[in-house]
Amino acid sequence: MRILLTAMNAKYVHTNLALRYLRASIRPDVAEITLKEFTINESLRRIAGEIFEEKAEVIGFSCYIWNIRQMGELIRLLRPVCPGVRFVLGGPEVSYNAEEWLEKLDVDAIVRGAGEETFRELLSAWRSGGALDSVAGVTWRQGERVRSNPARRAAQSLDQLPLPYEEDEDLNGRLAYLETARGCPFQCQYCLSSAENGLSLSDPEVFRHNYRRLMECGATTVKLVDRTFNAERTRALRILDIAKEEAERYPGKKVRLHCEIAGELLDQAWYDYLAAYPEGLVQLEIGVQSTHPPALQAIQRRQHFTRWAHWVRELRRHTDIHLHLDLIAGLPLEGWPEFRNSFNDVYALTPQRLQLGFLKVLRGSGLYQRREEWGLVYSPDPPYTILQTAWLSYVEIVQLERIEELVERYYNSGRFTLTLHEAVSLRASAFDLFNDLARFWRQRGWFKRAWKSTALYQNIWEYLDTLTCAPAQRARLLAALRADYERCERSGHLPEFLVSTRGISEQHEQKEK
Repeated sequence: MRILLTAMNAKYVHTNLALRYLRASIRPDVAEITLKEFTINESLRRIAGEIFEEKAEVIGFSCYIWNIRQMGELIRLLRPVCPGVRFVLGGPEVSYNAEEWLEKLDVDAIVRGAGEETFRELLSAWRSGGALDSVAGVTWRQGERVRSNPARRAAQSLDQLPLPYEEDEDLNGRLAYLETARGCPFQCQYCLSSAENGLSLSDPEVFRHNYRRLMECGATTVKLVDRTFNAERTRALRILDIAKEEAERYPGKKVRLHCEIAGELLDQAWYDYLAAYPEGLVQLEIGVQSTHPPALQAIQRRQHFTRWAHWVRELRRHTDIHLHLDLIAGLPLEGWPEFRNSFNDVYALTPQRLQLGFLKVLRGSGLYQRREEWGLVYSPDPPYTILQTAWLSYVEIVQLERIEELVERYYNSGRFTLTLHEAVSLRASAFDLFNDLARFWRQRGWFKRAWKSTALYQNIWEYLDTLTCAPAQRARLLAALRADYERCERSGHLPEFLVSTRGISEQHEQKEK
């Protein structure tokens, strides 16, 4: 039996961990396995041609909210020319409404939830000509009927799973994923983990083996998909120790480990450990989501922001650890004023990256079950992004999307650090600055155009030039913008608007001195 496993990733740099687990799980029984990854931006006709030329007997498609639309179109292209090929879907996007997807698409089976054992047993049943009745975790087509078998019990330990990176591959310059924990001890209602029970863990030495393999394959960033990496302190610290040991063992290989942690679990012991950790080896992502207590209670996310924010400030002051903090707009009980406060609370921590995301109302999540109660209106198509709530209007969501774009361009790019520091002092808060800037961009029609990074300096100066401020403040703004330009752009010369105002700003700087 010739098997093809395929995925469409959001970007070329990304890789698909699920396919590698599946490949490893069926390798003892199947000699001919091909793994092909594409991106959602590639031509579907070209992808279909490549898949067709593999002449596989079974094709497995890895489905997520970011690729399910393209996957559906791809399957519709392939089915007429692959009438005898068995199509199997898997992944979170098809696991919680598998019967609906089986009705929508002409596929043979859907693997629900963790697929390593289910997929292996499914292939075994097809190979032997047996029925699928006994294969737990599969929804399948039996003639004109759609049948769903009972769910498969989660593995108690990830050590039972095969190693995903045993086969040689070139991951040079790419982002690779690892899993040391499956499930989550928390029950955040926007997350699919709220529909799962239990937490499966792997031995830290298994992480060492996989991490070393990824270093050998050339990966530059290894991202743990663990929902809450620091849920168990002793185990998490051991994994970080191993990453440090492997970096010392292979000093020529530069790899950064990305971990998602719960800020609530930060304390003095964590700070002491991280403060002594080698520079550049780890980056931390914290899902703040909101600092509004009623919203946090609604989504069952336990956190005392003011308490753990202290440790984030200490890490920013005394370490070079990259910190990535997330917010979610559109949560229940959080309107415009409350989200403004959440944004300002997180901005004040000066993370290297502030992600302003929007609620996705995912099938299987707790918020999906209570969507009508909370007044959640969302796109009916993937990725099911929030459109409005009982507390946040569609007009406000649209404006937040504009703010999010400018946060990406001006804050997360790291090019305007000095400028933003000066500019925030001229508005009531950081949120108000970005809100005003977004309105200015909309008035100028700038959101409709593509901009080079160098043009963004003049754009923000045109906005700043409209603000009422003292000559000394104006001089500081110009000096900050010029310093940001000289620090980040390598054009070799200043743009005219910075050159023509340089003498004025320098005169004010000299007077202040």
